[in-house]
Amino acid sequence: MTHTPTTRVDAGRGFIGTMTALPSYDDESYLDFVEGLRGFALRKVTPVAATQVRREAEQRGSPQDIKELRALADPIPVVAARNRLLRSTQGMNWERVLQSYDTRRQELEAELARYQVMGPARLELDPDFTYPEYYDSVHYHRQPGGYHDDPLAGYIYHYGTKVFHIGGNDHDESKIANAAATSQPADGHVTRVLDVACAIGSTTVAFKERWPNAEVWGVEASAPLLRYAHARAVRLGAEVNFSQRLAEDLRFPDEHFDVVYMSTLLHEMPVEEGRRALREAHRVLRPGGVLEIRDMQQASSPIDPWADYNRDFDSRFNTEPYAYPFVHSGVSTFLEELFISVDITPGHMTIWRCTA
Repeated sequence: MTHTPTTRVDAGRGFIGTMTALPSYDDESYLDFVEGLRGFALRKVTPVAATQVRREAEQRGSPQDIKELRALADPIPVVAARNRLLRSTQGMNWERVLQSYDTRRQELEAELARYQVMGPARLELDPDFTYPEYYDSVHYHRQPGGYHDDPLAGYIYHYGTKVFHIGGNDHDESKIANAAATSQPADGHVTRVLDVACAIGSTTVAFKERWPNAEVWGVEASAPLLRYAHARAVRLGAEVNFSQRLAEDLRFPDEHFDVVYMSTLLHEMPVEEGRRALREAHRVLRPGGVLEIRDMQQASSPIDPWADYNRDFDSRFNTEPYAYPFVHSGVSTFLEELFISVDITPGHMTIWRCTA
């Protein structure tokens, strides 16, 4: 499908892919450097660090718990260098993105207000919505103000995650690919699709492109992310629906959807709330419907010392407090008890395909 918006309201220098460009070339150049430095840390330094940690663990004997693993890994020079690079580039990323968009704050907030009453996309915000404490208290990925405190959180999130993905999603490539690869029911019948925790709606719009005759919904807790998702969908001419709801309280009828999708959600929730969200997904799926989950790989048995250390580092220093408990939560067993069948594709980002 080719996007052909009928109305376009631009603030600033236009767009990079589907994201609002930063106000200055200097800001873009700086963040291109940050992106490159992050790529160096992940692609060049991390494999060396992982090898060193695994070697030390093998030579000294497997650590008994995460504290012992930290004591083993933290002093290794290449590990310390890699950790510092990731910490610094993340801070540099958010600081510059926020500063840049802040120079046009009034204009961008006015842009959101104009788009809010435009279609073909629809937006439902809940004036009585209360953020749960587990969400309200966390600024995920160290994004300033978290996902919900800043009216410009959608703009900030979109460009910040561009840098985070080191060039892999500048034009929604990874989101479009994920939507295209999402399983559908065996009978091929897809009339309603739900994207849970849709953030800025990239995958939501991609689902509408894949299933143009389906009714597509994206639900998300953050009002600022939803307002940006809606504005972005209007610009792209996508007839999708956005609604402010919690994953653990979807408020849709039983057996309402053919496909439900959750990407990188469960590791951002406490384990029990995540299981409530999975029960809700099961409830709103019709018999034969499919839930597809993409999230962090579960801890292996025996523990891979580098994978466990790396996830703990992310939890402690990248404001992901629920990630380490999630990878040790046994989510696969829980899903197998809840769904008729569960097909698992392992990997750094594991895919669970669950049939109701």
